[in-house]
Amino acid sequence: MKSSLKLFLASALLLPALSASALQPAAADLSIDESSLMIEEIAAPGQAAYPARPADIQSRPIITIKRIINLAFKVIAIIEKNRPVVNITTDYANAVPEGITNWTQLTGWQGPSSRTYLFTAKNPAGMQVVKASYKVHYLWGGNYKGKGKFLTGVTIEPVSVETAWGCKLDLTAEVPDSSVGNAGTDEDPVSSMELHLKWKLKTFTQNIEEKAVYRVQGDGLLSAPGPLFSRGAEARAAARLDAATEKIRNSRFY
Repeated sequence: MKSSLKLFLASALLLPALSASALQPAAADLSIDESSLMIEEIAAPGQAAYPARPADIQSRPIITIKRIINLAFKVIAIIEKNRPVVNITTDYANAVPEGITNWTQLTGWQGPSSRTYLFTAKNPAGMQVVKASYKVHYLWGGNYKGKGKFLTGVTIEPVSVETAWGCKLDLTAEVPDSSVGNAGTDEDPVSSMELHLKWKLKTFTQNIEEKAVYRVQGDGLLSAPGPLFSRGAEARAAARLDAATEKIRNSRFY
C-alpha cells in the first residue's frame, strides 16, 4: 500500500519545496494574542491523474461492505519544533470497506484533490509571530466492484513555516476511529472521516493548544467548521472590502 501511494504521489504532485524561516516582529512583545489565531483557505482545489491499478485486483475475492474503517495511520506528526517531519507518501489515513487489505483493491479513484490553508497568530501589538501554510490532500471516489465512494491518501503537507524567535510550533493530525463512518446509505456507502489538526504553540511564557477539524467525504466534499476557520473567513472578507474601498478611493472620474 505504502509503496504504491509513494510512487503515485511522487509522480502526480509537483509541489514546491517547504521553506522554514523566522519572522522578525518588534522585540517589545513576542507573546501571542490567542484571539488572533486563525486559518484561511488560500487556494482552490487541484487534481492530478490517477495511475493504473495493480493487475492482480480482479482475482481478489469479493466482500460484503458492512463497515468502513481506516487501514492506515491514525496519528500523524506533521510539524515538530517548527520543522516538518511528515512524509506524505507514507503518512496518510483512509476510509475503506472493512474486509479488504489494501486500498488498491478499490478502483475509480479521483484526485488527488488538494486545498491550501494558512495558519497565523499575532502578538498583542498586531504583528505576526506565526505563519504556517499547508495543504490537505486526499484521493476520493474509489469504489469496490462498482459500489460505494471511499477515501485514501488523506494527509497534511506543510508548505512553509515561519515563526518569531522564541516561538515553537508543533502540529499533529489525528483520525479518531469514531469519526470514520458512512455518510451515504447501506446500499451506496460514502465514506467520511474527521481529520483533527492539533496545534501547539510555545513561547517563553505561554503554552497554547488549539484544534481544527476537517471533515472529508468519499464524494470529494471537504468542509472545515469551527472558530479558527470562521476568523479566517472574516479576515479575508474584511481584506476584500478594504481593497475595494481603496480602489474606489483612488479612482478618478472624468
